[in-house]
Amino acid sequence: MKKNKCAICGENRARRTCGLHDNKMICSLCCAEIRNSDCEDCQYFKTAKQYLSSKTKQSGVKHFIAEINEEVENAVDQALAMVEKGDIKKGRAIITDLRKDYPRNHMVHYGMGVVHALSGENDEAIKCFDKAIDIFPYLIEAHFNKGVAYKKKLDITNTIKAFKEVIAIGSPNDSMVKQAKNFIEGMEENVLETNGVDLETYLQCQEIFSKAFSYMEKQEWQRAINGFKECLIKNKKHPQSYGNMGLCYAQLGQKEEALSAFDKALEIDPSYEPAIVNRAAVESLEEGEKLESSKLDSIEYYKDFALKKRSYARYILQKLKGKFSE
Repeated sequence: MKKNKCAICGENRARRTCGLHDNKMICSLCCAEIRNSDCEDCQYFKTAKQYLSSKTKQSGVKHFIAEINEEVENAVDQALAMVEKGDIKKGRAIITDLRKDYPRNHMVHYGMGVVHALSGENDEAIKCFDKAIDIFPYLIEAHFNKGVAYKKKLDITNTIKAFKEVIAIGSPNDSMVKQAKNFIEGMEENVLETNGVDLETYLQCQEIFSKAFSYMEKQEWQRAINGFKECLIKNKKHPQSYGNMGLCYAQLGQKEEALSAFDKALEIDPSYEPAIVNRAAVESLEEGEKLESSKLDSIEYYKDFALKKRSYARYILQKLKGKFSE
């Protein structure tokens, strides 16, 4: 796979122009190493400064050592070329061997991430991209492909986080930066239209919701209810919070509160099947009677059912049918 060499080290792939070297093409590693006060007008300097600022802790900036090995990088390129042509098995074998010999090479981990991603193994791909990023934080390709992997998993929160890193460390003219910006802008419009809140507020709500859900899984019903209420303060149009509050109230034997929560979820989204199904189950209870914990079913409705056009009600019926046939 042919590549332009860096004008400084003469080894790595040249990815960006450098004003300090007569606008010659250099690699991202050398760019990071030679930056100084003369680079203040350079977009790469500005974005890198912003990136480092966001990663700085009390102990100081996170340091990293990236291994430079042209022979290994060429081998990764060749393996990925095989993968792109459809020979995934052979490409995977090459990079697997490279990873054994060069466990601290960021390009090897990145290459394996690409192999996993093209094989539909998104969780494994994300782990490999994270390893590559941990070794070399400026590897924009790893950040971008990590975002794509999360997008395929329909994990919007982590997709946005990965794409924000792409924007932070990349040049505005980079195609990956443009794609990341377009995705985030599209999400901002969609969230504002469907939820009536900005993207940052939506993401904050999701974090609160996840914490509340963890309490629910531990059967800490009241703490979960408090968390879902906190989520609803930020995002009133969140049927999942109302739906889960309904289940928590049902676990506490508070039938009326449970039914009210389900009704509010359905006011927001009349087609929200978990609320429809769970409301029917709770409606059959006596006031004070608690819903059995065994009846709880942890799902991500919009991700696993609505977006895939699957019926949650049919799913429940099939589970019941299987239970009674045992």
